Amino acid sequence: MVDFASATTCTGADADYSAATAPPDTISAARSMPSPFAGTGWRLSGTNRSDDLFIYVKCRLSGLQAGVSYRAAFSVSMLTSAPTGCIGVGGSPGEGVTVHAGVSLTEPMTVIQPGGDFRVNLNRGNQAQGGTQSQVLGHIGNTVSTCSTRQFAEKLLAPAAVLTVQPDMQGDVWMHVGIDSGFEAYSEVYVRSVSVRFTPMVP
Repeated sequence: MVDFASATTCTGADADYSAATAPPDTISAARSMPSPFAGTGWRLSGTNRSDDLFIYVKCRLSGLQAGVSYRAAFSVSMLTSAPTGCIGVGGSPGEGVTVHAGVSLTEPMTVIQPGGDFRVNLNRGNQAQGGTQSQVLGHIGNTVSTCSTRQFAEKLLAPAAVLTVQPDMQGDVWMHVGIDSGFEAYSEVYVRSVSVRFTPMVP
């Protein structure tokens, strides 16, 4: 399990924008939890100016067996104040912001594509669609906030495993977790912990 209260090997980044639509205020870093919650989590926040903003954290995981393929199952605990069932610009503030998580042999990095867009170097899908290296866990909407009043509440996302990965010769893989926004305004969540269960696949 990655506990962001003590994690020191994780780093953050953002993607899915051009130079003209680059977000001015993204944060992907360890921060204190919002009141009344205590402790430290990984804050993912920023304003979507491109109609498609991805903010993520990546961590290197060790301890797997080289040469073995694994199925990876995620469980993500987070704090979110986004309401469910509300109208927003471009998309809803809750359902319009999806949570992605993935594992890969390749280190997730934001790269500049030939057309000038900044994208992640993985097959991760986009917004509500997952890819071969990233799974959509759900959205950030909670059941406490309303369209006029927001309140942080814990949300647990733990869908069935659909991803497979084979570690490198040291038994390491890269994990990433992020929010993918179709909501053209500000979003903010705090990831409390991420649990990844690796199950060896039988040939």
